[in-house]
Amino acid sequence: MRTDTRHLWPALAAVAIIVPAQTGAAQDQAYLAPQAAAATLADGAPWSAKAANGRTFKLTLNKDGTGRIRGGLPFPMSVKWAVKGEAVCLTGTMISKCLRFREVPGGFQGYVDDKPDLKLTR
Repeated sequence: MRTDTRHLWPALAAVAIIVPAQTGAAQDQAYLAPQAAAATLADGAPWSAKAANGRTFKLTLNKDGTGRIRGGLPFPMSVKWAVKGEAVCLTGTMISKCLRFREVPGGFQGYVDDKPDLKLTR
């Protein structure tokens, strides 16, 4: 017995077009203005951070341009942050990077040179 599947081809073609378009949607999403990202991120509450190398830690940014990293190292580390141009820059003893952010479910994805870098979630 043979089943006629010709009626399924239009639906399969639609799925083949829609799925790749949705996976590229996050890449097409505009970056947040750095001032808007900083205003949200620098609320004094810890963010769960995941670095591009897979390391995880807690990052707390304060409105006054200071912050702290806990976890990932045997001791907490102080950081400073500032808006510079189109990015939010973090500097400290072991970190120096400028990130542009996009909203993602549960938080923000930071990018360096359009490559995913630091993900912050709550």
